Amino acid sequence: MKLKLLPILLLPIYADFASAPIYDIEEQYLLVDIENKKPEVEKEIERQKKVAIKKLDDLAGEKLTPAPANRTKYVDPTYVLQQDIPKYDRFGKKVGVLYKKGYKFNPIDYLHATPADFIIFNPCNSAEALKVTEIMSEYEKESRDYMLVNSGCKNKDLKKNSFNGKVYFLTAEMKDKFKVEHTISIIYVDKEKKRIAVKEIATNEKTSN
Repeated sequence: MKLKLLPILLLPIYADFASAPIYDIEEQYLLVDIENKKPEVEKEIERQKKVAIKKLDDLAGEKLTPAPANRTKYVDPTYVLQQDIPKYDRFGKKVGVLYKKGYKFNPIDYLHATPADFIIFNPCNSAEALKVTEIMSEYEKESRDYMLVNSGCKNKDLKKNSFNGKVYFLTAEMKDKFKVEHTISIIYVDKEKKRIAVKEIATNEKTSN
């Protein structure tokens, strides 16, 4: 008897399903839309890749002008504190002031080892490239450390000469910090004067760029 009643009891449930709204499967349309846009997306990716490659090829570091004459100038690295430096005990509790605002100090006083000299030049300038090769030889004979810094030679041109992979690029921060104006410039620490020396070397030849 119960089995005969079962179809009757299920009728309201079937009726509810039959009257329920029917929705389209939006995911299918989304996939089709993505597939249609695939060529457009790939084209944009390729365009951005070419832009990125061009920017990398044109990377040349901050540009400087060739030194008109040999000279050495000095930069004072003395720093003045703009705010108090607090003092803490071994428990991390603030117990006073270690250095007051306005305190002056020279980083050179705290150097334990002399840093490598920076040799800033334009590798695309044949005269500068030749002179720097001579300077490198002198440094190596004396076992002195140095770093080559590129100013003005595009990366795509740098790849064609012997300095490829051996130089860093002159940044605006470095240019401003050391007040670098010309190539060739050799930046080094003068411990006796307690100053940063910037030695400019003239080659009297215009850049090839």
